[in-house]
Amino acid sequence: MNRMLLSGIIALGLMTGNLVAPGSSPAQEADDSVLRIGSVSADTLFVERELVIGTALARNEMLAAAGAMKDAAAADALGAWQGFLPQIRLGEFFMRTDDALMGFGFKLQNRIVDQPDFYPPVLNHPGEANNYITRLQLLQPIFNGLQGWHGKKAANAASRAAVYEHQRAVETVRFHAIQAYEGLVLAQAYEKVMAAAVRSAEGHVNQARALVNNEMATEADLLQAQVFLSALKQQHIEVRNMVAVAGENIKLLTAVTTGLPLAARTLPSLPSELGRRDGPDLAAVAGRSDLLASQEQAEAAGQMVGVARGSFLPHVNLSLQRDLYSQDEMFGSDARSWTLGVYATLGLGVQNFGEIKKARAQSRAASHMADFELRQARVQATQAWLEAQAAREKVLVARNAVAAAREGLRIVTRQYREGLASMVDLLDTQAAATMAEGNLVQARHDFQVGLANLEFAGLPPAKADSDVSLSTGAPAAR
Repeated sequence: MNRMLLSGIIALGLMTGNLVAPGSSPAQEADDSVLRIGSVSADTLFVERELVIGTALARNEMLAAAGAMKDAAAADALGAWQGFLPQIRLGEFFMRTDDALMGFGFKLQNRIVDQPDFYPPVLNHPGEANNYITRLQLLQPIFNGLQGWHGKKAANAASRAAVYEHQRAVETVRFHAIQAYEGLVLAQAYEKVMAAAVRSAEGHVNQARALVNNEMATEADLLQAQVFLSALKQQHIEVRNMVAVAGENIKLLTAVTTGLPLAARTLPSLPSELGRRDGPDLAAVAGRSDLLASQEQAEAAGQMVGVARGSFLPHVNLSLQRDLYSQDEMFGSDARSWTLGVYATLGLGVQNFGEIKKARAQSRAASHMADFELRQARVQATQAWLEAQAAREKVLVARNAVAAAREGLRIVTRQYREGLASMVDLLDTQAAATMAEGNLVQARHDFQVGLANLEFAGLPPAKADSDVSLSTGAPAAR
């Protein structure tokens, strides 16, 4: 088997994240969680594509984290109402002092000032005094330079952006789930190709040994066949390990814990067309969730300019305060007072000018990023469409190549038996047949992942039919 084919499956494993080594002590029986992604038969968990996707969407921790971030942004949007709605504060204060002015003030607040308290020695040396204040305060913004208005709109836009980002996380997990499943299908198919190649090479060794025993071939032929068989067995071991690693990637993505080996139950059919032949529908790309998130982020950044501008306008706030006083106990109410105030403030400084310049620059940056990401997404969609079209064509070419390679192997095997071809010719033909089988396996995988990538890139899914064969049967030993 060509080394390029083996490197292809290794690269596939890397697409879904760090490769996870199989567990060192596999469980003998699967727990209930394995039934979320498939069913158990003969100590193997046979997984199904749609179940893998559904479980990944329901249980993947990274997607759950994205959902939590969406909730946090929604909470920020709720908190942004503070620029409009009243705030209520409840406080309890305790003070003890021998300060003359404060001591007299405590008595005055508690309404207990008497004529002797005005005696100069008493005024100057009041002694220690306690004071408890229970305060209920209502604060109502009246006008805050439109900062509350723009802040609320910015928070709402950021919350909508978080919703779109969560949706993109859903799409990403779905895409990775398809990659992981197709990685397992690819590894299994490679393993079958290599197993068939090993059987075929064993047949060549047996045939060479028989011919050597009958003095119809040289010892060198037998040695060449044995070396070739050894190389195929080593590659078969590597591919078997990749099947296990592909299964571990599915376990990681779906949060399913089991020591059972995984296998794909069925191979999906291949559609023959990808929809439009004159190019991808790039207008649909603008509705991609991550692009909508970028637009909302740009909107939020634009609203923050209004927040910064609000610092140049006066702020007017109302305060209504109710105080309860006591010198003896907490939450006491020996005396009471109320205060109503309206405050107008205006503060200007260099930092105000700096903040508005910063907000404007960040707004421009967010707008430029949104524009660039849209153009980039169109390029990605075009690339995904071209790659999927090429992958479909490669399936058709690879299928024809497999048929030719099998026939060529049959002919050269017969020629070697009759002494009309050398062992080198036979082994070269065997290697070419194995490569053709592997190319078909890889092409089928590329097409399936290409279809998923079309949807991930924001293009409408293709209409499917099944006139493209998935036959990947391995050549039998002749």
